[in-house]
Amino acid sequence: MSEVRALSVPLDSIAPCFEGVIPASVCSCSREGLPNVTFLSIVHRLDENHVGLSFQFFNKTRKNMQENPRAQVIVVTPGTADQYRLDLRYLRTETDGPAFDRMRARLEAVASQTGMSRVFRLRGVDVYEVLDCRSVNQGGRSEIVPQAESMRELEAFTERLGSCEGLDALLSTALEALADLFGHRHSFVMFPDEDGTRLYTGASYGFDPSGVGSEVVVGEGMLGLSAARRSVVRVTNLALERVVARAVRSGIERRGEESILEKEIALPGLPDTRSQLVLPLLSRNRLLGVLCLQSADPGRFLETDERVMQIVARHLAASMASTMAADSAEPKVATLRSDRAAPAASHAVVKHYRSDDSIFIDDAYLTKGIPGRLFWKLLQAFVGTGRAAFTNKEIRLDASMGLPDIKDNLETRLILLRRRLDERCEFMRLIPAGRGRLHLDVRRSLALEELP
Repeated sequence: MSEVRALSVPLDSIAPCFEGVIPASVCSCSREGLPNVTFLSIVHRLDENHVGLSFQFFNKTRKNMQENPRAQVIVVTPGTADQYRLDLRYLRTETDGPAFDRMRARLEAVASQTGMSRVFRLRGVDVYEVLDCRSVNQGGRSEIVPQAESMRELEAFTERLGSCEGLDALLSTALEALADLFGHRHSFVMFPDEDGTRLYTGASYGFDPSGVGSEVVVGEGMLGLSAARRSVVRVTNLALERVVARAVRSGIERRGEESILEKEIALPGLPDTRSQLVLPLLSRNRLLGVLCLQSADPGRFLETDERVMQIVARHLAASMASTMAADSAEPKVATLRSDRAAPAASHAVVKHYRSDDSIFIDDAYLTKGIPGRLFWKLLQAFVGTGRAAFTNKEIRLDASMGLPDIKDNLETRLILLRRRLDERCEFMRLIPAGRGRLHLDVRRSLALEELP
């Protein structure tokens, strides 16, 4: 093991330099002393005396390292443009372990998002000892970066969640608290579907339109890979990553090798996302969903933000699991009934397509899949018998619906349905009426049509 050196400038005092917001430059030399300078998207700080560089391609820099294991790297502080020179000595290449896993998750997420999964693959992490770190343009001056003071905000966050009843209120409160307490003003939660192959947006904050109902494939893109690997994915300068990926794509296309390329995936949420943090919501190793934070500012989510948000995600997942379990174990209650709503002067036509359970209201798409099947059953009861009040338990136990074993997922489907109605229909609402109960409020007469 290498001895711990006292550096002129401690690496933890310039932590923002290692976030990839501004590219770093690296200079290496061949055995004959011929220098080579190139740019790196990110230098990873491994500890107080070591950094890691990703090994993806057998390039000139890596060839030089095998001949002459010394290099210099210039890293830059975002915002101030302060520069620091790191003198490095190559030690080894790691192909597994925590550092490799973190770097691979980030690289594969960006590669999948930009359609470059077959091109950008992490072969290893080249570990370097930092022999010294010196200021280039500050005369040796360095400032310790303050750590995030978040205990008070975390306490307030948990307190707000503790007062919630029902999953819908819990999610709304959590996303509002992320904005109020931590300044994360664009966030959403995605849930897995019944067979675990897709994620769909069930709750969001700060977006117009809300994006509720948008889907991604598990295993694809940053969100899908976070869910598949159950790991955090954090990108601090997505615009830079896209520029690099598209430049490589252009070279591949010019060589006529398009077959190795995939389609670039559009991110749900902000159209100009530059920073993104995706956290899996896990309870006893069961994936309940993913929490995504977005920002149009590069470098918005740093290492300290990731640590704090991991605590937030763990508490939110635990609260979700508790709420879902309470809904599943609700006591048996008498089915509520109400008088048939008085027909309004206007009416609406609701169409249900059996092929995919999609619902259209006056030819405008509302939803599909399980939420569509649930809504169709409620509408049939409302139009046929005048019922407007229902319980989660009777829906769950109704064999005529042909629902899969959704148990804990029933409430997430109802949340999606409620929010789609709020956004897309002005005369129908699905209103929570206490734990495990809901009320269908319809302000027009309805004509139902079932189609293949």
